[in-house]
Amino acid sequence: MDKYMTLSSHVTKVCQSASFAIAKIGSIRKYIDRSTAERLVHALVTSRLDSNNGLLYGLPGTVISKLQRVQNSAVRLVLGVKGYRVDINDLRRSELHWLPIRDRIAFKILMLTYKSLHGLAPPYLADLLTTYQPTRSLRSATQFLLDPPRRIVTSYYGERAFSTSAPKLWNGLPQSIRKATSLAIFKNT
Repeated sequence: MDKYMTLSSHVTKVCQSASFAIAKIGSIRKYIDRSTAERLVHALVTSRLDSNNGLLYGLPGTVISKLQRVQNSAVRLVLGVKGYRVDINDLRRSELHWLPIRDRIAFKILMLTYKSLHGLAPPYLADLLTTYQPTRSLRSATQFLLDPPRRIVTSYYGERAFSTSAPKLWNGLPQSIRKATSLAIFKNT
């Protein structure tokens, strides 16, 4: 950890290990089909990128871009794309249906939030969240919103905490998604 909690050394190590796995898969890529390559990438690369990525919420773009470059390399490997003139974002979205790293981080926090609100997560996470209860009758009372904490200790570290980031992301979702009746419906919408 550095003094600004950017986790840059952690991200660098994750990128190194994921890049090593990409290189190893790349050495056998011509002998395997696309679905096998995709499974290997999920097992050896994506699992590293997703491990503890909820902690990376709110980090500077320079740190997240390192992880994004690794994911882009994995997309090129799976699809067999040569060169850099191809729009990798379109391929990632249309061919593989993968979320970009920043969205994967937000998705993980939102999944933990949904599970916490529905009793599917550990109680210590649910205790960090407070549902919005207005003092008088308002239309917003029925929208299943979360109440962000009133006092943030530090603006940089405090906004990255689960108790602050979860309500911010949750309240930004459309009401139909917030009121999803099951985890499967929540994931797919």
